Amino acid sequence: IRSSHQAVYSCSSNALCGCSTNSATVTRIVGGENAAPATWGWAVSLRIGTGSLCGGSIISSSWVITAAHCIISQTPSQYTIYAGSTSRWAGTQTRTASNIFVHPGYSST
Repeated sequence: IRSSHQAVYSCSSNALCGCSTNSATVTRIVGGENAAPATWGWAVSLRIGTGSLCGGSIISSSWVITAAHCIISQTPSQYTIYAGSTSRWAGTQTRTASNIFVHPGYSST
């Protein structure tokens, strides 16, 4: 959560996914700082082809959530989800998206 140029961080120790071992120090995503390896284990990279498209978060064993503006195609098989690596390409687990659901209230304009 970001408010007035200050990063605000809140995490419950009872959360099923856990909490990062680092406090939030980044005040932005694009152009932000690199995270320490393995501190955000639920973070994934959403890609079309070999280009990185957006980030996402694992919210259950079958679901990843990302921003609606990241969905540039309604064809699930075009998206590959990369997880479990601190390197851009090596050592990852990959899955192909099987469904895409965009919030009905989303507008790209």
